[in-house]
Amino acid sequence: MTTEEIPKTMKRLVVKAPGKDVASCQIETEEVPVPEPGAGQVLIKVTAAAINPSDYGSWPNCRPEQCPFAMGKEGCGVVVKTGSGILTSLICGVGTKVGFSNLQNKQGSYSEFVVADAYTSVFRMPNDLPIEDAASFFVNPYTAIGILDTVKSEGSKAFVHTAAASQLGQMLIKVAPSQNVEIICVVRRQDQADLLRNIGAKHIVVTGKDDSWKQKLKAKIDELNATVAFDAVAGRSAGDLLDLMPVKGTVYVYGGLAGKVENVNPMALIYHEKKLKGFFLTAWIQHGGMLATIPRMMMAGHKVNTGLSGGWSSSKFKDTSLENVQSDIVQMLNSSVTGQKLRVRLDS
Repeated sequence: MTTEEIPKTMKRLVVKAPGKDVASCQIETEEVPVPEPGAGQVLIKVTAAAINPSDYGSWPNCRPEQCPFAMGKEGCGVVVKTGSGILTSLICGVGTKVGFSNLQNKQGSYSEFVVADAYTSVFRMPNDLPIEDAASFFVNPYTAIGILDTVKSEGSKAFVHTAAASQLGQMLIKVAPSQNVEIICVVRRQDQADLLRNIGAKHIVVTGKDDSWKQKLKAKIDELNATVAFDAVAGRSAGDLLDLMPVKGTVYVYGGLAGKVENVNPMALIYHEKKLKGFFLTAWIQHGGMLATIPRMMMAGHKVNTGLSGGWSSSKFKDTSLENVQSDIVQMLNSSVTGQKLRVRLDS
């Protein structure tokens, strides 16, 4: 696409008004001017964008004053224009395949075009990678690397992971052996356990209607000397995990599928020195300041990019369009399909 071929306006998806859930949100496609890249920025023609739980979890919770709320946190595409600055063109010139995240100025990735900072928000993708495969290059893969790095920094060689049949959970199962880390996978159904076993999971606990699964999980924690747990569920799950962890064990909450954390025994925090913390990808990336962030991102980027094409960091998608995002998300949330991820295609 030449500069002359860049249109004046574009389509993007926004939340016009929040609701109590995804189905009741007022979501619309609107037409807005194509943004102009400033100094150090690039204009990207978006090919595809992933729909993550952190995306659709935020739509009902956005405040009315934030609306129209631009949707989407990460995506991929091709640079079609660069702003001023020689380094900008050197980092990612016109025609470069890129992934992007951390958009500014109330932008969202479910847009035909986005402007992104070439130094902090844009990531070059391998030339031989079909660019649509990079739609979910950032949130899940980098979270997987961040989780494993945190486990090792805690001095543990094993950890508990809830909602382990998610796409993130499947990525962790595939990449953990290379880091010499064992995972105790906690899932809700036997078919999820079978799925994980088929991709290499060794330690799986299926929760049930009674509490017998807790004894099984406790036995696995003791067997592998796991001192860390990562919980995507929250609700009562976080408190249950904290009870099962050893003295001085830590539960990191990084999702809220079941709502607010409940059932936390204060005596476990006081007398057993157990810890309940949050895990936020951006905080992991920025920990220690810029001198620590740069090598951390280089390390993570190398591991992620080598696995995007059919490897550990690749995702399985069901494609959708801007017009069908809301209905397809609602259908997915109401189904029992495991580990499904939707991808908005904007290249058709």
